[in-house]
Amino acid sequence: MCCRLLFLSIFAVVLAGKNISAQNSGLPEITGGLSSRNELYRFPAFAEGTVTFRNGGFVTARLNYNISVDEMHFISPQGDTLALADPPAVIFINIGQYRFYYDKGYLQSIPAAGDIILAFKQVLLEEKNTKGAFGIATTHPDANSYSFFTLKGQQYKLNNDDAQMEIRTTYFFGDTYGHFYKASKEYILNHYAKQQDAVSTFLKNNRISFNKADDFTKLLEYCKQLQ
Repeated sequence: MCCRLLFLSIFAVVLAGKNISAQNSGLPEITGGLSSRNELYRFPAFAEGTVTFRNGGFVTARLNYNISVDEMHFISPQGDTLALADPPAVIFINIGQYRFYYDKGYLQSIPAAGDIILAFKQVLLEEKNTKGAFGIATTHPDANSYSFFTLKGQQYKLNNDDAQMEIRTTYFFGDTYGHFYKASKEYILNHYAKQQDAVSTFLKNNRISFNKADDFTKLLEYCKQLQ
């Protein structure tokens, strides 16, 4: 049973001062699967990773991100699956070549140029088709409902039938202090206020979508050249 325990209490030694470097990765497909508890993990198996804390210390463990409940899980020395407690105390988490930040929830970063951190968050939704006329399931927008949703790490369940799983992705811009904001035109124009006219023209001419990872990387690469 997954329970919340203080992560630091699992480890006898916390090493400090070591330089942690890792290459971020682009937006990959979810390679994990449902566990026996019907929870969706980001990766197919727990892998060695590093948790770096704001106090300068860090620990290593076998880690995996649980999308269903928005928790970072690890395997304790006793073999139990536990949830990382006090996420705000974490600067970032590296699992292989992937990096996660925490700001009111876990965000996975995407490599991008410039001084803006590009990240995304995936939320698991199980869409339900409500019965329409003659008992036929309908996908009309006004008739759709959901069996559960995840908000701020808490899963809320609803009672419906005819489920279909859906993963929704939202993109964020972040700063070096670990603060993240939903990716938007307003944010990018404010951040590059001195080059606002050039950035605005680029957005218009290239039809940049704020729902596509490739468009974000193209935009940030252009903005870097302006600095």
